[in-house]
Amino acid sequence: MTYLPSLFAVAGLYLVAVASPGPNFLIITQLALSGERRLARLVAWGVATGSVIWALLAMFGVAAVLASVGWLYLAVRLLGAAYLIWLGVRLLLGAARPRAEPIGRTAAMRPLAAWRAGLTTSLTNPKSGAFWTSVFATTFPADAPVWFFVATAATIAALSVGWHLGLATTFASSRIQARYRRLRRPIDAVSGAILVAFGLRLATAR
Repeated sequence: MTYLPSLFAVAGLYLVAVASPGPNFLIITQLALSGERRLARLVAWGVATGSVIWALLAMFGVAAVLASVGWLYLAVRLLGAAYLIWLGVRLLLGAARPRAEPIGRTAAMRPLAAWRAGLTTSLTNPKSGAFWTSVFATTFPADAPVWFFVATAATIAALSVGWHLGLATTFASSRIQARYRRLRRPIDAVSGAILVAFGLRLATAR
């Protein structure tokens, strides 16, 4: 059996999940928009660390339990599908109405505190918990070899670091800030539609 399709599926689902707005997105963009690019990058590294921890916990714990209990696997798969659909619908509803986006000056943080803030936000993020214990766990192959565990952890780390550092850099640009405010609603609409599609596919998969 080749595991590359499973690795691509895990990467695709995680990329869609990490790109959807949430607490991780909020804390990084607030710092970047207030001009604290360096601190925003440290927060991004903290978020990425939390993502890898979540992935390791899911791979070595939840996935094994789900593989041995068929009805629980089905229940959690449906829960994950419902979560994706719910999040997608929220984005679609948000895209249908304007949103105020006040940007305030963020209080100064020390480097270690910034990294710790990102880590804490990632580990306590309800969206992260729902994804890693449901969507991810039901996508991860139960009989995967050791190299697949390593490849998955490396992929999650690369995607998380790339995305969150990209946010920190992008939102520090005044030009990009203005463009994002104009395009927020269509971006939310597209992201919401993708999440709903993923949820429906997960719910109907045999």
